[in-house]
Amino acid sequence: MSPFDLLGLTDDADERAIKRAYAQRLRGTRPEDDAPGFQRLHAAYQAALEYCREAPRSPIEPPALLPDEASVVPATTTSAIAVEPIVLPPFDPAAFCSEAFERAAADEAAALQLWLAEQPALWSLQLKMQTSHYLMEQLYLHEPPMSAACMEALLRFFDLDHALAGHDPLALVQLERRTRLAWQLQSSAEAVLASRLEIQTSSQRWRAHWILSQLQRPFEWPRVLWLGLYPANPGMIADFVENVSDHHPEDLPATIDRTQLTFWRAAARRQPISRPRLFLGIFRSAIILLLAMLLAPLLSYAFTDSIALQPMLIAVGVLMIPCAAWALWIGWSALDHWHIEGGSLPADRSARTYLVPAMCVGGIMLDALFEGGVGLLLFVPSLWLAMRRYWYQHPSRLAIFRPGNVRLMLVLSIFLLRGVLQTKLGDDAVSLGEIIAAVAMLAWAADLWKQRKHQVAID
Repeated sequence: MSPFDLLGLTDDADERAIKRAYAQRLRGTRPEDDAPGFQRLHAAYQAALEYCREAPRSPIEPPALLPDEASVVPATTTSAIAVEPIVLPPFDPAAFCSEAFERAAADEAAALQLWLAEQPALWSLQLKMQTSHYLMEQLYLHEPPMSAACMEALLRFFDLDHALAGHDPLALVQLERRTRLAWQLQSSAEAVLASRLEIQTSSQRWRAHWILSQLQRPFEWPRVLWLGLYPANPGMIADFVENVSDHHPEDLPATIDRTQLTFWRAAARRQPISRPRLFLGIFRSAIILLLAMLLAPLLSYAFTDSIALQPMLIAVGVLMIPCAAWALWIGWSALDHWHIEGGSLPADRSARTYLVPAMCVGGIMLDALFEGGVGLLLFVPSLWLAMRRYWYQHPSRLAIFRPGNVRLMLVLSIFLLRGVLQTKLGDDAVSLGEIIAAVAMLAWAADLWKQRKHQVAID
C-alpha cells in the first residue's frame, strides 16, 4: 500500500495536505491503543513528506510501498520490513504553553489547530490530560492576549469547551473576556478594536490612542492634575473605559494602571461627590485664583492708567465668580445626595428626617428678622429637597406625575395659589415664602407618612 493511499491522498498532494490528513487520522489511531497501526501511519507520514520534499529536486519516482497489515511477516525472516520504534522527544509543558500563547496572540486559529495536532507528545491521552490542567493554570495566572477564536481552538483541542470539563463556567467567561480585551488592546488588533467601538474618523482614532497611552502610564499627580484641568477629560476617559471594557473595567489587562483607572472613573462620577472630583475642582479654582492675581494689576492699569487697589479687587472678584459657583454647586449636590440616600446610623436618619422642617423654621425666622423675602433662601431649597426625596423614595408610574412635569405644575400652582389667597385675604395676609414653606411641609409629611406605612407593613 502506498503511503498516500494510507493517508487517503493522491500522489500529487502537497505538504500541507499531508499534515492535515495525518492530523485527522491521528484522532482514531492512538499509540497507546494501536501501536502497530500508529507505527504504520507515522511511517507513511514520514515517507509521504520525504517524497513531497524531494520531488522538485529529482525525477519523480513512485514512493516506496508500505506493507499491508495482512502481509506483514515475522521479524525473524529476511523478507520482513522492519519498522523502527518511534522515540518521542521530551515534553516541556511550560515551553509548550509559552509557544501556544504566542501563536494564539497572532490570531490564526487554523494555524494554531494544525500546530496542536502535530504535537506528537500530546498523542498520549494521559499526557494530554495533564497538559490541559497545566494549561488552564497558566491561562488563569497570566491571562495572555488572544482572540476568541484562538481561545475556542485551545479549549476544543483539550476537550475543555463544555460544562463537564470541571472548571467554573463563570470564571471561564471572565477569563475569555480578559484575554480578548488584552488582545484587542494590542497594536496588531487595532482594526478589530476600532470596528467594535465604531471608530471611524482620525480624531476618534487619535483620542483612543491618547486615552490608552495615559491609562498605561504610572499614576503621577502633576500629570493627572494637568489633564484634569480641562473639565471634559474625566468624563471622556471614563466613557472610553466603559465602552472598551464592555462595562467590565475590572477585566482590563494588567498594562492598564489600576490607580489611574480608579481615579478617572471616580472623578467622572457625579454622585456622590468623590475625592478625585473634589481635588480637580480645587486645583482648577487655585489656577483661576492665580490667574486673577496675575491679571488684576494689568486690568487695573488698563482702566485707570495706574495700579489701584479697588479695580484689582473688582477684577479678582469677577474672576472668582466661577469658583464660588462651583463650590456652591458641589455643596448643594452633596447635601441633595445625602438627604436622598445618606447613611444608616440613627443620628444620620434623624437629621435627614427633620432637615426640611428645620429649613422652613429658619426661613420663617429670617423673614421675621429681615425684610425683602430673605426667607426664600431657605424656603426654595427646602421645597426642592422635599420633592426630590418624595419622588426618589416613591416613584410614580404615570407619565404625568414624572418629576419634571410635577415641578412645572408645582411652580404654576404656587403662583396661582398666591394670587387666589392675596385676592381673598389681602396682599399682606400671605407671602410667597409662606406658601412655598407650606407646600414643602406637605411633601415632607406625605413622604414621612408613606415611610411609616411601609415600615408597619414590613413589621
